[in-house]
Amino acid sequence: MADTQGHSGAGEARRQGVEEGNTDDSLEAAARGEREYARERLGAELGREPSDEEVDKWLSEQTEGY
Repeated sequence: MADTQGHSGAGEARRQGVEEGNTDDSLEAAARGEREYARERLGAELGREPSDEEVDKWLSEQTEGY
């Protein structure tokens, strides 16, 4: 199932893990998926590979409103 916002399968991995009763792995997969998405998105904005600190900051800024 494709995500309309371009997320890289994190939601699908989460749903699959819950269906299989393996929520710990699914949460880890979701976190990895979100970091991959953030790295891709930020890399496109910066025009270069972002550092881990830049990815952390970008993710933090994106979730401040929640």
